[in-house]
Amino acid sequence: MTPPTKYEGGGGYRMKSNEQLEKDVVVLLVKFKEEMDENGPKMMKPEILGMEEIEKTFNHIGIWFYIMQSEYFDTVTVEMDSDPAKAIEELRKTPTVAIKRAIPLDSIVSSPPELVINTIQKLVQAKVAKNESFTVKCELRDNGYTLRDMENLNSADLLSSQVASILCRELDLEHDDRDSDWIVQIEELGDTTGIAVCRWEDVLIKD
Repeated sequence: MTPPTKYEGGGGYRMKSNEQLEKDVVVLLVKFKEEMDENGPKMMKPEILGMEEIEKTFNHIGIWFYIMQSEYFDTVTVEMDSDPAKAIEELRKTPTVAIKRAIPLDSIVSSPPELVINTIQKLVQAKVAKNESFTVKCELRDNGYTLRDMENLNSADLLSSQVASILCRELDLEHDDRDSDWIVQIEELGDTTGIAVCRWEDVLIKD
């Protein structure tokens, strides 16, 4: 397996390892278009242009950031030392052609679905009020998830349904796919899975 590519930036200042550890780091998931449309350079891959757009935007606001590619060409995670809302807002108002979506992650865990579901339940319990609703968005790639003593969850719809059922039963919350207060995002990154529990205004959608 090819190791993930990393890029570090921050206004031209490259930080030392011990300085990185002292910072409060948050992680942003950024997804790129699968191919360029008529508004983008035809000869440039979206993931290359997308990382350049991240670099330009975050250097402009002077934050430290660290881009790491996942196993999938259209998805990266960005560690940074800034409020994710500030980063999302800057990406929202900056003209881009390759960036498709960005969402702040609450957790990145190893991919066994039992751990994914347990982590989601803890996050939702801590963040979502009893009178609020949620929806589940899930993106899985090549392989299905297998839960012990349960059916093979070989599609995003099945895993989303399983998560929604547990949250409704265990936390007594309302599942609403049309007009929810919160979004629970599950994103397979390879050997790990990114999890976000956030309000819709905290998500950047450019598609």
